Amino acid sequence: MTKKLGLIFIGILTINCFIGTNASHSITSKKVFVIENVAVDETSSTALKAREKALEIGQKRAWKKLLERMIFLEKVKKVADIPYSELRSLIRGYEVIRERTSRVRYLADLNVTFSANEVRQFFLSNNINYAETPSAPVLVIPLLIRQGAASLWETPNPWRDAWQNLPKQKGLVDILVPVGNLADIRDIAAIQALRGDQKKLKKIAKRYNAKTVVVAKAFKRFGIKDNLPILEIIITKIRTDQVEETIIDTIKGEIGDDLLDLLGVGVTRVVNSIVDSWKKENAVTTGLLLRVPVFVPINGLNNWLAIKSQLDEIGILKRTNLRRLSKREAFIDLWVTGNITLLENALRPKNLSLLRDSKGFVLSHNKNTNLEKNN
Repeated sequence: MTKKLGLIFIGILTINCFIGTNASHSITSKKVFVIENVAVDETSSTALKAREKALEIGQKRAWKKLLERMIFLEKVKKVADIPYSELRSLIRGYEVIRERTSRVRYLADLNVTFSANEVRQFFLSNNINYAETPSAPVLVIPLLIRQGAASLWETPNPWRDAWQNLPKQKGLVDILVPVGNLADIRDIAAIQALRGDQKKLKKIAKRYNAKTVVVAKAFKRFGIKDNLPILEIIITKIRTDQVEETIIDTIKGEIGDDLLDLLGVGVTRVVNSIVDSWKKENAVTTGLLLRVPVFVPINGLNNWLAIKSQLDEIGILKRTNLRRLSKREAFIDLWVTGNITLLENALRPKNLSLLRDSKGFVLSHNKNTNLEKNN
């Protein structure tokens, strides 16, 4: 859509981009610095020159995708076009797949792996806050309000279609959209979602293994003075460790805009706000390390090794020092880039929690980590 749209934000949503349905599309901690399936298609005077050109362009595209994943969108332009000589120092390697050539043309897909330490240092040297902690899954319940009635599973629901039709991409946040099957319909009705029935919302969240539910309500109205179409979006978030929060996103269209145009823009705005909110909550602002002494209850060596393996996958956790180990407990020092909140957020997708007791910090394994534990 080429028409200009006005946008007004009221409030803040504290929960980041990427849409799925019933399948997970988030990345793991090990894959944060890996950009996969970057398509290149270049021509030149020879196939060799076309290949050299394509590989350089592909690595630059991968760099931009990494920036969009890890830093705030307004900062991406600042460092997206760094010299190729500088970019190469940030890349650990690349893999070429599905390669095709002709005499003057080269086509392929690239998987580019960046050097985590070099990229982190690049951000810090340029005073750019970054996030590298993947979020636990977020389930979006899209409600369309028309003439006072809420639609969820009913057909048509173009608001739900707009969410489900977004391209699947891999970022720090795994956003899931219910598929609308019989199990979904049994779990929650439109009126229950509209009222914020937490019991019903927790039920569907459990089945999708989501840690957060966002009820996104969309309303269409017309401006009083100019009769232009306006889409209002109210977003309510429910998370295990946080009270509900709401933002109102108002998108103003122009004469001739239809509901589908506004809904597509609305989904993009909401997704971007979710992304930025997660980055703000998990932004690394300094390279200094924080030492966190932690007691870890265990039931044997294998249990400890399994927990240690999970800790080793956390990006902001730079070092783990074992100070004492017994059959029932390990006492360790965690060296973290950031603060306690960042560590807690990084532990959550691993089903681990950082608790406080008389000893200090205790690392606990959560057997039931979805929204249902708040019942």
